[in-house]
Amino acid sequence: MSELETGIAPSVTSVRRSPAYPFLLAAVILLGVLIVIALGILVVGLSTRLGGHARGDSSPAEFTLAPGARLVSADVSGDRLVLRLKSSFGDEIDIIDLETGRLVAKLRSGAPPKNP
Repeated sequence: MSELETGIAPSVTSVRRSPAYPFLLAAVILLGVLIVIALGILVVGLSTRLGGHARGDSSPAEFTLAPGARLVSADVSGDRLVLRLKSSFGDEIDIIDLETGRLVAKLRSGAPPKNP
């Protein structure tokens, strides 16, 4: 019986692979693993951002006014504390992040005090 009579093509018995095949296979596996790791990091990052407050230091923040400075007013704007100060070197506005206690900005109207 020939191929024309049965309608079935003969099967390929051997597959010739190039010498670069093992390297390409290793590259595909490595890239697949890196994609899985990157997706895991993305999921963890999104869950921590959307999950609420980040872990922070719960100890209270301490601030010391310069000698001769006095607090004129304190206001809260969103998650920021705005302190208006008056001292011998001029007026100053300090903006503090309420969540971290970190000084975000310091605005002065006069020259900064000289360090001894």
